[in-house]
Amino acid sequence: MLAKTQVKKFIGYCSFSIIIITLVTILGCKDQKSKVEIVTKPNILFLFTDDQRGGTIGALGKYDVQTPNMDMLVNKGTSFTNSYILGATTAAVCSPSRAMLMTGRHYFNIEANVYAQFAFPREERGKSDKLTFPEYFKANGYETFATGKQHNGEIWLERGFSQIKSAFLGGMTTHFGTKVIDYTPESGWSEPYNNKEKFSSEVFADAAIGFLDNYKNKKPFLMYVAFTAPHDPRTAPQEFHDMYPVENIAVPENFMPQHPFEIADDHIRDEILAPFPRTEAVVQKEISDYYAMITATDTQIGRILKTLEASGHADNTIIVLAGDNGLALGQHGLLGKQNVYEHSVSVPLVFCGPNIPKNQKTNALAYLHDIFPTLCGLTGLEIPESVQTKDLTSVIKKEVKEVRSSMFYAYNSWPNEVYNSKVNNSGGHRAVRKDNFKLIVSSNKDIYTYQLFNLKNDPWELENLIDQENYQSIKEDLLVELKQLIIESGDTADLSKKEFGLFNNL
Repeated sequence: MLAKTQVKKFIGYCSFSIIIITLVTILGCKDQKSKVEIVTKPNILFLFTDDQRGGTIGALGKYDVQTPNMDMLVNKGTSFTNSYILGATTAAVCSPSRAMLMTGRHYFNIEANVYAQFAFPREERGKSDKLTFPEYFKANGYETFATGKQHNGEIWLERGFSQIKSAFLGGMTTHFGTKVIDYTPESGWSEPYNNKEKFSSEVFADAAIGFLDNYKNKKPFLMYVAFTAPHDPRTAPQEFHDMYPVENIAVPENFMPQHPFEIADDHIRDEILAPFPRTEAVVQKEISDYYAMITATDTQIGRILKTLEASGHADNTIIVLAGDNGLALGQHGLLGKQNVYEHSVSVPLVFCGPNIPKNQKTNALAYLHDIFPTLCGLTGLEIPESVQTKDLTSVIKKEVKEVRSSMFYAYNSWPNEVYNSKVNNSGGHRAVRKDNFKLIVSSNKDIYTYQLFNLKNDPWELENLIDQENYQSIKEDLLVELKQLIIESGDTADLSKKEFGLFNNL
């Protein structure tokens, strides 16, 4: 039997052990809880390019452009190879595109003073009651930061971001000497300033790197880094132009001296950057400069990714890489983006980060403005009722193959400019894709034109199948689908009326 002193020691030892075990358990639970919080609330880094066509990432193998840092994101994440914008109702396609991205809503259901600011007095620009994703994540505990191009008004920015550094407020500008501006809720907006020695993408990368270097907050962050490249004027640092000798540039398979029929906005600013008819030499130069801009921006993306890695946040950060719209650059005889061909509505879309499969490519149909609900899905936040698009999380995690079976595209001239004698543009396009087939309905003045393409066999959209007897049932099926999507999206287009009836009340 144990002596009394030994019993006391034993009891004391047991009590101490219980205390230690309890403390360890409590601390372990606290540590486990903090880890759970970290896992369920990852940071977000959104890298957004301007006018970067879908497929213009080297790792995707469609175009011969050098993008080692974007390639790394493709290899580390899940890429959507059928990702698109819905379209626009103004030649400044990037503005409606960004408005849709910010809200997760179709542009038909967003205020025009947000996506067509040029047509409204300054005090009306950006006024909106629509919820944006930076605003929503900010309300849910995120520190939100923005730099680069902002094209939907100051009001949205003030509501959505905790801090803004080197923001460009507008549609396009010079890439050396870009005028930028800063904002915090405490100090308001700064005076504009610029750096004439630095390429725009470097200016915005500097701002993003500065945020990461100085971030000490325990809250998760959302960084919105919106480049103005590769939008024209395509003036990258010379070293990047030297990488793409004009004579080595391949002319696209669907190169045409000019578009085969008259369409909406076919002489808009973007289209008169080069003379008609187009020549192969002119198109080669346009593509060379375009690739230089993409590679120059890729270099700056690399700097941001390197800083993210050094900050210790990389393993807990969702990275989204996307573009706001595509660009023709000689395809179908066009230069701009005011159409619904693949080259102009397709955009890059890549997700990578915790719990996102690596080196995966999916052909599931996706919209750029699916990003809002998808970020909610990936971070465990409830999707707001105001959002009209789809959460792609189940596709990313391979739970389903697709979240939609068809896509709707829309473009038309800005209604208030149609009968302006200085502009004189009118007409529009409505299009639908289902499975491998895409139907485009174009209306210009009194003329309707129908195009039907098999995108699997004809990705360059060269062979119009519309009059072939074997495809009449497909045409009729797509027309039914198109009319249904027009109604569901809130579009007012009527395919039975001249120019879809969009300009009847002007």
